[in-house]
Amino acid sequence: MEHPSDRKRKRKPLGNIFGNDPQPTSDTSSATPSSPFKRNRKRKPLGNLFGNDPQSTSGTSSATPSSPVKRTKLLEDFQKSVRQNWPAMQAVPITIRADSIYRTYATGQDPKTLFDKATRYLQTVKDSRTPKQQAILVERLHESIIHAIFGSNKIERAGLGLDVTVHLCRKILRGEPVPEIEECDPHYELELAELYDLDHTLHHENRQHVLRGRREIVQHVRAFQHIIHHFVVLREDMTEDLIKKTHAILCKGVSIIDPELPEVPSEEYAGKYRDVWVSAGDTTFVAPELVPAKMTEMCADMKKEIDDCEAQGSIDPFSIASKYSLEFVQIHPFEDGNGRMCRMILNAILFRYAGIVVPIGEREEERDEYLDIKVRASEKMEGHGEYATFVLEKGMTSIRWLKRKLRGKKKS
Repeated sequence: MEHPSDRKRKRKPLGNIFGNDPQPTSDTSSATPSSPFKRNRKRKPLGNLFGNDPQSTSGTSSATPSSPVKRTKLLEDFQKSVRQNWPAMQAVPITIRADSIYRTYATGQDPKTLFDKATRYLQTVKDSRTPKQQAILVERLHESIIHAIFGSNKIERAGLGLDVTVHLCRKILRGEPVPEIEECDPHYELELAELYDLDHTLHHENRQHVLRGRREIVQHVRAFQHIIHHFVVLREDMTEDLIKKTHAILCKGVSIIDPELPEVPSEEYAGKYRDVWVSAGDTTFVAPELVPAKMTEMCADMKKEIDDCEAQGSIDPFSIASKYSLEFVQIHPFEDGNGRMCRMILNAILFRYAGIVVPIGEREEERDEYLDIKVRASEKMEGHGEYATFVLEKGMTSIRWLKRKLRGKKKS
């Protein structure tokens, strides 16, 4: 899983800070014995795991499930926004930067060729759609979100398998209730049995692992809903408050567990900037006391760049999404969940201006390529060009897939 912090923890390979952790039961790394930030915390019971309300802003309270009215409204707002605005959820023409931001990498793909293909595909699917195509579009966008969540969780060794992820995410995205499950609940065994039926390998896992994985999926999709609803549907700015609230939903009920450190309950870190140091390999991230200022600066810069692009009448969402999601993860503002948040920010920007969601991390080779690019960007401090090219290629693939689905073709 993601490595949120060291509290002056021992050094790890650089890849780990971007979620490359082979230990599926740990959200943190080990602290050095002399750690001045090490704290004594009491372990807490699993307790109330889920807040069903994607509008929930609290990572500290046991939220009651959202009402059917709220769930229905989220779905209706999403469908209406897609119907009226897709593919450009905000009508700003897409362009590519004339400078050298984009760089070729191992695959040898030319960024200009990729961009031309992407914009050409967007133009072909921009034409009038039938009601049937509209329903297919919403369904396919939901599927893209589901695969983005699965890939993002897989990078962090979080969540559960694809079948369980698809099942839970589809229910939530369709506005169906997904209840909390606690050991004292009369439906506890039935809910667990449903997961075991979907993935027989879970029979070999202990129940705490299964419950935690379920929780990580549910909170992830609710967080994704939240940031998409506010940044894309309502067209709000990407503010610190939105980022914090999204993070609070993502990490609600998910403790940071490390066998060598006291457990960190979600109440102590969800939606809150870290107050401990983060380092990996030879890279030490922003000092905790500087995180608020860095995040304020990042959000202000993002707003200014987006406002300028909209005023000029053209925007490159692939470059902007790559730039600020990379800057976010290099700040590493939270104690856990930074990698998943980084990819939600990336996809929120892509969705608003290009109408796509880019799944990353479903395949091991793709995960390795993604992590290697992030590491090189951190080590060499050469900007987001290589990452932007990677995102552009994935974006082109997503657009082509959507076009084929709308045309009724089975192969992607």
